[in-house]
Amino acid sequence: MSSSILVTGATGFIGRHLAQRLVHEGHSVRLWVRDSRRLTPDLRVLTTVVGDLGDPDARTRALSGVARIFHCAANVQTWDRWEAYHAVNVEGVRELVEGIIAQGPPFPHLIHLSTMDVYGFPLTPCDESCVPTGGEFGYGRSKWQGEQIVREQCRGAGVPFTILRPGNVIGPGSQFISRMGKELRRGVLMTLDGGQVHAGLLYVDNLVDYLLWAAKSPQALGECFNVRDPGEVTWGQFIQDFKRALDGRGWVIDLPFAVADGLAHLSAGVLGRLLPGEPLLHPLLVRLFGRTCGHSIKKIQTASGFVGAVPYPEALKRSVQWFQIEAA
Repeated sequence: MSSSILVTGATGFIGRHLAQRLVHEGHSVRLWVRDSRRLTPDLRVLTTVVGDLGDPDARTRALSGVARIFHCAANVQTWDRWEAYHAVNVEGVRELVEGIIAQGPPFPHLIHLSTMDVYGFPLTPCDESCVPTGGEFGYGRSKWQGEQIVREQCRGAGVPFTILRPGNVIGPGSQFISRMGKELRRGVLMTLDGGQVHAGLLYVDNLVDYLLWAAKSPQALGECFNVRDPGEVTWGQFIQDFKRALDGRGWVIDLPFAVADGLAHLSAGVLGRLLPGEPLLHPLLVRLFGRTCGHSIKKIQTASGFVGAVPYPEALKRSVQWFQIEAA
């Protein structure tokens, strides 16, 4: 892999882990972030461009001379306005791709991080031949629109690209682990219909392995891949294992999907207009815990030969250890 690499979103969970791995492997890494104060101390020594994706000056400085771009920057909030998702996940992607094209060839290889949420939480697993809808929620819809921009504009201009759609990423620094851990310690967490649906978990270091593979493999060029860890870990199993590892005192309540879905729509609709902030229960979380996240990973397993270097028990252990330190 070339040593001339740009990482966007390095203040975030996945971007930080990726940047740290690249540095550890000896690459020359440039970061593009909105707020350099949020970088971890080990990344503050790197060449850093500060600015939004829509900032022309920042874009020129960030893109100049790089051979590969890992685009990890995104609005990943579970509860936000459509305008906020659209600004980063759609218009930000458009501005990035247009900036790449404007610089002219030779073009860098763009590795674009999307999400399995583009499938919209269907009843049955999808492979990459399924046509995404983006679903009914702002995050998934905006990420699907961003994917379309990458695919259409990059193909039209001859920019090499790869799209990865990760599942639910866990590991040290995961907001997902932090939120669930707090509830399992002394709060309330739900399962739906016995917690039997696939959780679609992906350990962050395994995702970084796939990102690095995508950046150097000819088989990845112009392709889109679902990414999660192998195995059939359900939400019920994951929540039980997490609670046991924490010796948590929180309540785990199981609800029928239809009941939880009705309560979530009420909470996000009527109550959402009366109370500020994210509702305690909203439809996205019900879909997340009640519909499969176990989408097919046969394509990326066949192309890469990977099976996930960090297995589920070790991934859970490392995630819990980080949470216990953070929560102490």
